[in-house]
Amino acid sequence: MMNRWFFLFVSIFILARFLQAQEDQIIFSHKFHVMEQEIGCLDCHQKAMESESQTDVLTPDMRTCYNCHDEDETPCAACHANADEPGIGRRLKGFKSRFPHKMHLNKKGTNCLLCHKGVESSTGEKEFHLPSREFCNSCHPADYGENKVQCLTCHEANMNFTPVTHRLNWVKDHGIVQQQDENSCSHCHKNSYCTNCHEGDNLDRKTHPLNYRFTHGLAAKGNKENCLTCHQEFAFCVDCHRRERVMPKNHSLPLWSNRIKGDGGEHAREAQIDFDTCMSCHNDAYTDVVCTTCHGQ
Repeated sequence: MMNRWFFLFVSIFILARFLQAQEDQIIFSHKFHVMEQEIGCLDCHQKAMESESQTDVLTPDMRTCYNCHDEDETPCAACHANADEPGIGRRLKGFKSRFPHKMHLNKKGTNCLLCHKGVESSTGEKEFHLPSREFCNSCHPADYGENKVQCLTCHEANMNFTPVTHRLNWVKDHGIVQQQDENSCSHCHKNSYCTNCHEGDNLDRKTHPLNYRFTHGLAAKGNKENCLTCHQEFAFCVDCHRRERVMPKNHSLPLWSNRIKGDGGEHAREAQIDFDTCMSCHNDAYTDVVCTTCHGQ
């Protein structure tokens, strides 16, 4: 049984390689033509100057090649991997047909390498050498966010714009990627997209796990700086704790405070021992001076 499956697998593999070999592939070296022969891009791609559609075939036709290559002495196999059934080069997919090379050349000049970086040193036709998303953003600002308005300038609406990094656990892991590359999110999202979710009074599962309202104190004690990434003012903590009447346990002691002259209760003795702890919440930098409420009378 194992031998039968192995034989079937090998047969399919050989058939696939055979069919791939039959498909024509263009044999072409930009490095030889551009860097060694010093041929300009528009010497071969003249049609790009007037092209206003992505469906235009901008690869040179045979007549263009024969300007340098002898028509009678140049075999088909010099450019075609399958000379018996020659075809054309691969075409791009997922782009709108109205993409205008003409407009970009008029605005950016005729230096094709501004957008098609690296094509001058390529020796094959496996890559398209398209401009990077960052380069496009230099003229087309990343202000589209979830509406994808700018994306649809060039891409078809049915295209999947979700990056490969945005997997099922992306909501949990995206912060790690952003810390490694601070500009990785800005290709698609404004800063407001992040702050709408990460900033403000939102101790719920949208940003934090369930029950975080009751457990966040442990995380804050372990890594206060992590909290300050979004809650940049300590007043955020103080205002919430006072509003929700969240106090340290010792504040609920029967003798925590009193108005006995010369005594003051336990809070007076705690303040004498560690006044900085008191000031972490009762600080006039963030709120009214709490001490003067009683001691100022």
